[in-house]
Amino acid sequence: MATSPPPDAPRPPAAPRRHGDAPDDAPPPPKTYSWRELLPRMEEIRAVATDQFIAAWRNPRAKYTPVFTWHETMGYLIVKRDPAARRAVLSPRAAAVAREMGCADPSPDDPLLSPADEATRTRWHTAHACFALRCDPPVTRAFSFARLALETQECLAARRRLLKARLRPDEMLLSISQFPLLGAGTYVEGQTPPGGPLLRSQILSDACVDPDPAFVLEIGGISDRRGAVPYTGIPVFRDTNTPWPFVDPDLPASSPAAAAAPPSVPPPVPGDSGRDSACSMSNGAAVAAAAAAAAAVATTTTATAAAAPDSAAKPAPPESSKEAPRSATSEQPSNRNCVLLDSPLFGIGSGGALSVTMCAADLDEARLLFDHLAPVSAIMMALTAATPIVKGHLVDRDCYWDVRCGTTDDRTAQERAIAPLTTAKGHLRKSRFDTIDTYIGHDNPAAGPPVRKQYNDAQFSYDRAVYWKLKEGVGVDDLLALHIAHLFVRDIHWAPERMLSASTKSSRRENGANGASSAKDHHHHPRKAADNEHFRRLLGCNRQNVCLYPPNTRGSGSGWEVGFESLEVQLTDAENAAFITFIVLLSRVIISYRLNLYLPISLMDQNMARAQKVNAAQEQLFYFRRDLFGGRDGKSGGSGRISRRGNMASLRQPAALHASIAPGATASKHANGRSAGQPENAEYVELTIDEIFNGSKAYGVVGILNIIYSYLPTMRLEYEVEQALRRQLNLVKRRASGKLCTLATWMRNFVRCHPDYRHDSVVPPSTNYDLLCAMNAIEEGTLAAPELLG
Repeated sequence: MATSPPPDAPRPPAAPRRHGDAPDDAPPPPKTYSWRELLPRMEEIRAVATDQFIAAWRNPRAKYTPVFTWHETMGYLIVKRDPAARRAVLSPRAAAVAREMGCADPSPDDPLLSPADEATRTRWHTAHACFALRCDPPVTRAFSFARLALETQECLAARRRLLKARLRPDEMLLSISQFPLLGAGTYVEGQTPPGGPLLRSQILSDACVDPDPAFVLEIGGISDRRGAVPYTGIPVFRDTNTPWPFVDPDLPASSPAAAAAPPSVPPPVPGDSGRDSACSMSNGAAVAAAAAAAAAVATTTTATAAAAPDSAAKPAPPESSKEAPRSATSEQPSNRNCVLLDSPLFGIGSGGALSVTMCAADLDEARLLFDHLAPVSAIMMALTAATPIVKGHLVDRDCYWDVRCGTTDDRTAQERAIAPLTTAKGHLRKSRFDTIDTYIGHDNPAAGPPVRKQYNDAQFSYDRAVYWKLKEGVGVDDLLALHIAHLFVRDIHWAPERMLSASTKSSRRENGANGASSAKDHHHHPRKAADNEHFRRLLGCNRQNVCLYPPNTRGSGSGWEVGFESLEVQLTDAENAAFITFIVLLSRVIISYRLNLYLPISLMDQNMARAQKVNAAQEQLFYFRRDLFGGRDGKSGGSGRISRRGNMASLRQPAALHASIAPGATASKHANGRSAGQPENAEYVELTIDEIFNGSKAYGVVGILNIIYSYLPTMRLEYEVEQALRRQLNLVKRRASGKLCTLATWMRNFVRCHPDYRHDSVVPPSTNYDLLCAMNAIEEGTLAAPELLG
């Protein structure tokens, strides 16, 4: 087995692009700096990024944006199939296909494009892996119910048709979150032995990575900053013939590298993930065979931050919690019975993607969306679960969140609390890709439900210099200042030369003013006001379940944006369009009704752990607010108590909460035998996804979909438009109720019903081939999957 070079070994020069080298007379590409080269100037970069945030915060153009706009980001994989060998591998032609697709620059004055025009002007770009493509619409879409209902799916379909036209006859285009055999056997065309100088992985070939310097340096920067390869363990699914205890054949648990690998599975502890914080806050023949297996699947599926910044007090677990918190120094669980991964490429840029970004009217509205979309992220992840296979094994997870968080974890030994703090800014309890650590809403009831201190019960570190500059220097309120200062604890992993040039100019100006940065300075530095590159680069090091983005003061001049990042990409355009529509409509309902979806951060983190479990959409309970309309004055109908499903007393129903939707009802027994009653003063209750989306009379829960359904008639929509929206929402409704299964459940059942699968958790290449062919046939509409699509 190849041996990876030490993380501090000198980085090799990036390889030239495989497809279409630049002409000899072309100017040399601009220099790109690695994390090690940037380290001496990291504080300077943070200072410029802070100034850019301040400029955006003050910018009058960003104060109010009258038109609500939104856009989605989609990702695809290119797969090459060999029918004779019944084998499918990844095709490394993403860069070539992206260049063939091209992109015409849109006019900022023409935001209303037809689906066909939008598809031809889509912005295509490569990802970190040479087989993955990303795309964005040419303009942010001006919101209209008609366009959302009638054009969203057609836009996605037109884009996919254009992309497929550039593929070879033996290639497939799949919107899936991860190639099932990535890292197992032969998985990419032109594969070279692992252990190459670009990835430094014992599993992945350098043939997987797009040799763009930015991608190579970001992947290398994660390992360099951590001081070791971020090994990650994902629990294997125990089938009838799975050897137990299971030992990964590629990275056995007895090896020194694997022994040091921290598992990515978060411990089931409310309010504490087992990692401490320094500045503590109280805060995963072929067509015939595929059709037969798909029929078997159908049968199987049918059968089956508010405390003071200097506070060091660790918050207590939520009331009624009976689990003892783990300390940061406790012994890590064994890596046996896990599939082990050893490269950041597993977590970034190697799979499909789906995110939705919405432009708010102003910063207050963006903060409202940020706070109230975050508690929904775990539920949406469970509902879109699509990754039951990792590195050729069925795993005991249905989602990819743990893989993404673990393989991109660049925290140093000091930040992970396994070495004394000497140079780090503090202990970091989460990876740079993880859930949020603090809500940022206002205390002003007019701006939405206020943030109570008990909601921000997570612990996190933050950059004190940034915090005090924002809070005391320019008057940014406490919660927003803490959020930005927390993000700025991270380092960027690469930067283009222009960023350092801008940083140098900014530093000279500040030195000329004796280090003072006045309000006048910010208004007279046009680069600071117009270019958010430093700020956005630091935001890119904190990809959380929801993200707050600064205004784009150039081009279309969009305002503050909120990105929803926890969705797993779906197989068909109809599914993706349905979930996009749901998120966009939910954002409108949150703003129109000022819904209160607040959960303590600790409960939201527990929901994220539960959402990744096998068939979580049907088998898990999630913490959720009982009353989505109360609490605007900070005095919700509850006392903050948490009602667990197993300890519920009889319920005296509260007054009808939207009586037309959820009239009062008497307590009853849940299907699993647990009491369906609850204490009247319980603010958060454990609910199924069906109850969260479709409501529950027994629990006095309205249901998110019922609120959206009641919202649509108030908009006085045309009949055709409202019915189209309801058809899209019906897919979400049926999946939440269990009438439709998730893609993860469908894939798992397909594999377990396949004749070549030996029920040992290992997915054979022939099974993988039939699985991908069946998925491609479903997407093209040539194979029915009623248990998945209805």
